[in-house]
Amino acid sequence: MTLRRFTRAAGAVLACAGASAALWSCQSMGAQPVNTQALAAQNTQFFQSELQLAREALGRQEWAAAREHLDGVVGAVPATDPVGAEARAGLAQIAFELGDYARAAQVASEVPLTSPFAVSALESRGLAQLFSCDFDSATQTFYQLAQADDARGRVWLGVTYAWTGADANAERELSHVVQTAGTGEQAPNARFYLAQLALWGRRAGPAQRYLGQLQQASPQYLSSLDTRAQNWLARRAHLMRAYFSFDTLSRLHRMSSNAQAAADDQHADEAMQLLQQSPGACGEQVTRLAQARSAGAADRSAFAAANRDSDGDGIPDTRDRCPNEAETFNGIADDDGCPENTAAIDVVGNQIQIRNGFAINFDEGSDRVVDTSHPTIEAVASLLRNPGYSWIRRIRLDGHTDDIGEASTNLDLSGRRVRRVGAMLVANGVSADHLSFGAYGETRPIDPSGTPDARARNRRVEIFIVDPPTFGGVRGH
Repeated sequence: MTLRRFTRAAGAVLACAGASAALWSCQSMGAQPVNTQALAAQNTQFFQSELQLAREALGRQEWAAAREHLDGVVGAVPATDPVGAEARAGLAQIAFELGDYARAAQVASEVPLTSPFAVSALESRGLAQLFSCDFDSATQTFYQLAQADDARGRVWLGVTYAWTGADANAERELSHVVQTAGTGEQAPNARFYLAQLALWGRRAGPAQRYLGQLQQASPQYLSSLDTRAQNWLARRAHLMRAYFSFDTLSRLHRMSSNAQAAADDQHADEAMQLLQQSPGACGEQVTRLAQARSAGAADRSAFAAANRDSDGDGIPDTRDRCPNEAETFNGIADDDGCPENTAAIDVVGNQIQIRNGFAINFDEGSDRVVDTSHPTIEAVASLLRNPGYSWIRRIRLDGHTDDIGEASTNLDLSGRRVRRVGAMLVANGVSADHLSFGAYGETRPIDPSGTPDARARNRRVEIFIVDPPTFGGVRGH
């Protein structure tokens, strides 16, 4: 039975089963007696199965397939039911990705604010309103989102304010995210949009500062954005965001003498042409953007030349002592523009060694990685993404704890810790296929003296290259 036929049949039987005049009324209508509890269980199982299939399709970004699974659920299950709420949140996300902003906003608005899926629904609704240039509605929705997820809501509030020219409000919201969630999921977005805002305001210094912070904390952010924006362009979706992304990338690349700027400009022009062909509700905004872009090409080049940053480290050539070598931002003379011979990691034999002064540490008794360890993990990820180290096919993360607590508990804890680090590496662009794990608990201390400092050193992660293997100083193929 297809989903559509199942939905109609289930709806008819449920209507019959829900009659308060007992089952004889259904029988008199020609229906057979039903076991309402069994039917409810069957329906629940079916719709949950449809949800799972939709989740899997969403994970593969197969929007049409996911939409097919969810349409029937939304048609049969009310939004007050958790299954119905999740289905609507998922359908809103799909409709948004497919560029059906009206449908996305409508379905998302049905999800109760008390639902666990309210954050997802509010974000989809607000973005649909923003990309439809319904700025007042978007602002209201993002304020609601901020009540449930402060950083996420404030980032999109900042973008909405920036798009509408409320620069001071935009900078306030985005700066708040950087200050309060500087290592969180939304911080890279906030820094990028702050750089964008500074470029629009012709403030080269702040733009370069935010760009430097972004590259230090999230070195793959700009390349990832470029890939996503090209995808939007290829799908003819989210063209306004694609245009702003490529326009900003072009300006940033021009300041670093990056040849990528020409390609970014070409993509921005393509996005603008498509916007002009189908401006939708954003006709007024598209017209102004097109006029400004046509008139500002020479000005953009002159501004970039005056603020040239050849090595892309956020320090202009005019005050960069090493204009062709990027600064190493490690707390040592970070403003002279020259790299220091101090890094978080080094490859020694078959080990990715964490240097003195750096570490991967955890809260005591927890698998939460302390904030000061994030640069080390990002350095490992950067190394493994580097084409010069593509010969490293597999590494092993070994986890160790101190000797406080039960040995069995510590063994489990060390396993959870390395898997947490592994998840952070994957989040930073490392393939999960390249990772394996070892857990040793308290059995391999590097300092058994029992002092607080010694125990802190023993709570560690060590990283070994296991493929290709090394034996006697000879590396395998």
